[in-house]
Amino acid sequence: SYLSRQLDFVGPSPGAGVEVMALQITDDYGLVLAAAGAIGMTQLFLGGGVMGLRKKFFKDNRAFLSKPEVEAMAEKHKKAFGGDMNDMGYPDMGCGLYAQQLEYEQWVELNNAQRAHYNMVESSGPVLACMLATGLRFPKVCGSFGFMFALARFLYAQGYKSKKGADGRKVGAVLGAVASLGLIGTSLVTGGLIFAQRQ
Repeated sequence: SYLSRQLDFVGPSPGAGVEVMALQITDDYGLVLAAAGAIGMTQLFLGGGVMGLRKKFFKDNRAFLSKPEVEAMAEKHKKAFGGDMNDMGYPDMGCGLYAQQLEYEQWVELNNAQRAHYNMVESSGPVLACMLATGLRFPKVCGSFGFMFALARFLYAQGYKSKKGADGRKVGAVLGAVASLGLIGTSLVTGGLIFAQRQ
């Protein structure tokens, strides 16, 4: 069933001057919005995991803080900027001067978690755009793909952060590819159909 709400788009018309096109949003579009929320929550969850590791390895790590190299960097930072260096390791993104002072296992763990988060940040933009737009026409299909994408990113991250490292991300990567390509493909087909129906 259609909701009573509708959006009116006003554009030029050769004859009457303006043309009004009504866009009706079905109740099923709620599935699309819920999927968008699930994707956002997953991304926040993965980011929180990275922050937890930063706190563990940089801020609360006495072995790290007591290293002569780290103490020397702290002095250089104070001389250059007049204050203490960031206690969470910023602006180091896992491959810089601070991270080089971590133990190897810590370095790998931090970078695996960070890479899993970055990969979602990199891929979620096109997915959300396709889902929210094309979901107006096919809400159930796009909402389902959206939830699949959120689940895939969670599995991707958990696998990446396991002892297997990058090799553990395969299940999530395949599922995420299916969801992403499904949404992009649906968007392309829908756009083509709408364009073909133009007057």
